[in-house]
Amino acid sequence: MAPITRPVSTAAPKTATARAAGTLLFGVFFLAGLAFFVFIVGRPLLHVVQARQWRSTSCEIISSRVHSSQDSDGSTYRVEMTYRYSFDGRTYVGNRYEFLNLSTSGYRGKAAIVARLAPGTRTACWVNPADARESVIERGVTLGFLFGLIPLLFILIGGAGMYSTAVGRLPFASAALVATTSEETYAKAVRDAEPATLRPATARGVKLATLVSLSVIWNAFVAVFLYSLLSRGPRGGVTWFFAIFLTPFIIAGIVLVVLALRQALEMSNPRAIVTVNRSVVALGDDLRVEWSIEGSVRRLTGMRITLEAREEATYTRGTDRVTEKNVFTTIVVANQTAPAIAGTGSATVRIPADSMHSFTARHNKVKWALRVRSEVSRWPDSDDEFPVTVAPRYR
Repeated sequence: MAPITRPVSTAAPKTATARAAGTLLFGVFFLAGLAFFVFIVGRPLLHVVQARQWRSTSCEIISSRVHSSQDSDGSTYRVEMTYRYSFDGRTYVGNRYEFLNLSTSGYRGKAAIVARLAPGTRTACWVNPADARESVIERGVTLGFLFGLIPLLFILIGGAGMYSTAVGRLPFASAALVATTSEETYAKAVRDAEPATLRPATARGVKLATLVSLSVIWNAFVAVFLYSLLSRGPRGGVTWFFAIFLTPFIIAGIVLVVLALRQALEMSNPRAIVTVNRSVVALGDDLRVEWSIEGSVRRLTGMRITLEAREEATYTRGTDRVTEKNVFTTIVVANQTAPAIAGTGSATVRIPADSMHSFTARHNKVKWALRVRSEVSRWPDSDDEFPVTVAPRYR
């Protein structure tokens, strides 16, 4: 594909203030989700786990009713009851039906609980042996805990947003190079550029840690609900609704595990160490690329190194924020197949003079990168990207 010969965007470059504002915005999402999860859902979940060690005793229901709350969004309900029980020779009165004390929609299910536990009914309740004043009737996870998926999404979105906003800048680019279009500045940046060993855009270990963290958080949360579902046994339509509702979250958790396992396998693939003769190169200049393979080259069935330039445009489509990517320049640096794959190599490529330089604006970016695609027989392939800073032509 021929390189573009016109500017991609005339928007102002992203400043440190804009990055800080974006990080702050996503930080609010993250902290709000974390606070809601910990205090509204996390603490009751901790009680659920601790209650597995509580002791069962018989209790008599004194009163029970469905408490109704109304606001502009409608009515919500929760089960309220008191009960009497004896433990170690003493009599106590409890008033906790479940650990999650939230009012939610759905009157019928709560009315069924109240009907089943009418005053005078005897049932089992669970007592904390360390403090017999603490008791509960339903010690497991109930449908209300599904609200915990909402703050979990806030945590994931906020965390991902903070990471992308904080690191979303051009590697090796000086502040002056990004903030000005002065020919003297570009000339000096290129003239002062030194040989550099490129860092990958995202290290394999970072990818693995991110996927493992997401997988553990997501599946641990889903596992609590799944355990509750399996331990209860059939209870009519509510259980089937619970199972159907939980299915897509289980599938998402499986996908995260598969991606994490694939990334773990990819960690053992041979790695490319890429060095360039200058950390900043201008349009129309030559870039010398040297590489060496760390690991067993014999495992590779193919290796392709390309220098690519792509535009990333972010815009709003309806209520969604969309980022589209378009590769407008691809230059083949090396293309080797087994058994002719060398452990080291070098090549010189010329940056097209009529192409577009590295650029970062509010809604548009132009990124140059060396991509090393390694193929391994009967094993996940690798695709590592090493950012390169390309300056405008200054003469």
